[in-house]
Amino acid sequence: MVVLRCTQKLLARLKQAENLPAVESTTRLGDWYGNILQLGRRQHLLFISERSRLSVVIPVRDGKRLASVFPDAVCEVLSNVGVADADIADERSRMSEIAFGRTRNRSLLGTLNDFTFMAQVGSARRPEPETSEELIRFLAQTPILPLDGVSPIELTRAVFRGK
Repeated sequence: MVVLRCTQKLLARLKQAENLPAVESTTRLGDWYGNILQLGRRQHLLFISERSRLSVVIPVRDGKRLASVFPDAVCEVLSNVGVADADIADERSRMSEIAFGRTRNRSLLGTLNDFTFMAQVGSARRPEPETSEELIRFLAQTPILPLDGVSPIELTRAVFRGK
């Protein structure tokens, strides 16, 4: 089971704001924190992993199909950062069930806000719209200062190495 810990705004958008169960994630990457990301006129859902700050960006129109779209998006990002196929399959099986919850970690909310700001500023400086894959790649290489400047890619690889 994976828990998507969403901001109030996102919980309302997904119509998940009431009767949130008190559950814990069983995935290696832990809970995922999410918010709405506005890039120009386009809206996306931005999620970051609790344990590695790895990000996933999903078009807002896929919010109704989050139970199937989110695990696929996570697996694609894991493949792009070099996680072994067996580990990806294990993580995918652990994400077979999705639950929603409220945010509960201010450090993760800070990183989520930083990533949102970087995505918006980066998009404003480019004349051509950035793809979700380019944005994910950029955020995956961003040093996380509260975690001694380590990037989400390095943290993700360490999680799957068992360190």
